[in-house]
Parts: sequence; structure tokens; C-alpha cells
Amino acid sequence: MYNIFDKLKNYSDSDYYAFHMPGHKRNLDLMDGTSPYRIDITEIDGFDDLHHAEGILKEAQERAAEVYHADETHFLVNGSTVGILSAILGTTEKGDSILVARNCHKSVYHAIYLNELDPVYIYPKFDTEQGLSTEIDAEDVQKALEEHPKIRAVMIVSPTYDGVVSDIEKIAEIVHEAGCLLIVDEAHGAHFGFDPYFPESANMYGADLVINSLHKTLPALTQTALLHVNGERVNRRKVKRYLDMLQTSSPSYILMASIDACIHLLEETQLQKCSIFQRICGTYRYLREELKKLKYLKIIRTENTDRYDRSKFVISVKHAPMSSHELYERLLRDYHLQMEMLAGLCPGNDDGRGYAGRVGQIAGCIACN
Repeated sequence: MYNIFDKLKNYSDSDYYAFHMPGHKRNLDLMDGTSPYRIDITEIDGFDDLHHAEGILKEAQERAAEVYHADETHFLVNGSTVGILSAILGTTEKGDSILVARNCHKSVYHAIYLNELDPVYIYPKFDTEQGLSTEIDAEDVQKALEEHPKIRAVMIVSPTYDGVVSDIEKIAEIVHEAGCLLIVDEAHGAHFGFDPYFPESANMYGADLVINSLHKTLPALTQTALLHVNGERVNRRKVKRYLDMLQTSSPSYILMASIDACIHLLEETQLQKCSIFQRICGTYRYLREELKKLKYLKIIRTENTDRYDRSKFVISVKHAPMSSHELYERLLRDYHLQMEMLAGLCPGNDDGRGYAGRVGQIAGCIACN
């Protein structure tokens, strides 16, 4: 029986290719291949304190805010989960009403439970042909706010796991006119705004709080994320207080160094005329054109290219002679390609294909290797 380390080491040494998070794809060059044990420290002199940042961590977070065009940015070492929890708890009072997109992450529901909030649900549109939940409609947001005037905050996810982006600019205008705050779970969009091929970040469209998971699509270690705060509507001290409560009192310097290294890469990208994103987006364009030639498999996407993350590759097997489960297993067994996820009914249910069975993203992470 393998222990966890041995199992991870064997997987790393194998020829299995990771079409899944994290985005660093086990590239040792990103942090000079340094052993984590050599740089694992606690809050000692000269290395600052995340909960009372005054030195290098304060400067690192300020650089992150500048790169992401945010007013204020916080390092998260407990993933986007702690950012979402702190954002919701920091913008509501116990018993308040909150408008929530029904396709949100489970941490949203945990925040609702913790603050005993009264949720009003709003549902994304659904594309029946592709079997794909699409965007949150701004008109639906306005209608919900008019029908429920006690709502204090609005929580949506954009992009979705499948890459669908909502009209954040229009939604932000509606939310602010109603005197509410807009929180955007942009966990899967940490790369937004760094190339014209990608949608723009919610920071640029008026969202009050935005959460990014660096590790999902960028070269950073698992659990690394950012919480961005914008404008004057947010009680920043309250949000920070919840961050201090919910994040570990022993934040990993390995994770914070990973965040800082990722931010440095993004800084360099913004300064270079030919960035790593230009190169990989060229690969995405080529791959999308090639995949259009497939007879039975289809790339799922929305019609509105301005509000869809084209770095996401979601494959539909609706018209294929095999189920999503069968394709997933074959790619893994015969080609050693590890997909991130699959969806659809199990074999034996409705011919095994389900309504629109699909193998999850096959190239959704920006591989910096």
C-alpha cells in the first residue's frame, strides 16, 4: 500500500499528462525547483505577517492589486473558499437577504448558513441543445432586486466552470442602483484581461469584490487565491476582520511565495510585447480549429465570444457512439491523458450518454511549461 507521498511521486514520474488543475503542470522551473522544506518558515524577523502586513507581504499584495487593476488585494492561502466566505460575511449582517446565483460554489451556501442569511435564488440561462448552463441575465437580476428590496448583496459566479461569462458591467450598474454590493466568484478567471483572447476581469467592470483562484488556470500552487476589493461601498475593515478570523494563523510562506512568483510572471507578461499568453492563445486558436473537424465530438461553447473563455475546452459526446464515462476511461487507460472531470449519466442509463454527456475541460489550464 502506497502512502500519499509515494503515490504522488509515482504519478509525477509517470507519463500521464495532466489536463487538470493546478495550472503549473508540475513545472519545477517556476520556483527554481527548490525543495519546499528549504523555504518553509514561520513569521520571523524580516518576513512580515500576513495578518498585520507592513513589509514584504504588504508590498507583494500591493503589486498584485496593481497587476489586477484592483483597489486592494489580499493573498489567500485557504483558497477562493475563504475569499468567498469573507466577502459574504463582510458585506452582510446576520439575517440579511442575499441574491445568489444557483450555480455558485458550496462555500457560498456555507456563508449563508454561518450568517443565517435569507437567500433569494436566481438561475442561469440554459442552452438545451448543448446541455450547458449559460450566463446570469442582467434583467433577471433587476427583476429580483425589485421584487426583494431587502437584498443587501448579490453573489454570482463568472466565469462558470464551463467558461461562461456574465455581463458583469451591466449587472454591476443594476446592483449599485439598488444600493447593493456585487460579489463575483471569478475563481476560474484569474487569467482574464492578460490577453485580448480572454474576457476582461470583473475588476474592470465595477464588481465590488472579486475572488480569483490562481492555482486553477495560472502557475501557482493549490490553495493559492486572491480577494480583490474595489470602490468605496465595501466595509474593508469588516472584510479584513473575517479574513483574519477564517484564514490560518500560520499562513504558508511556500504558498505566499508561489502567489508572489505568479504575480511576478504576470507583471513581466504585461511589460513584454510578446507574452506567454500570446503564444499559448495561438495554440488555443489552432486547437479549436482542428477540433471542429471531429465527426462525433463537439466543442461546447456559447455564441457570444466576448463573454466566453475560449481557453476552456469542453467536449460534448451527445452524438458520439460512446458515453462521456467511456471516453474519459479510454483517454486515461489508452492514452494516459488525465481529464479534470466528466459529466453525464453513467453507462446503462439512457444508453449511457445522458442528455449531453461531456468530458470536462481538456486544456483549460494555462500550462506554463
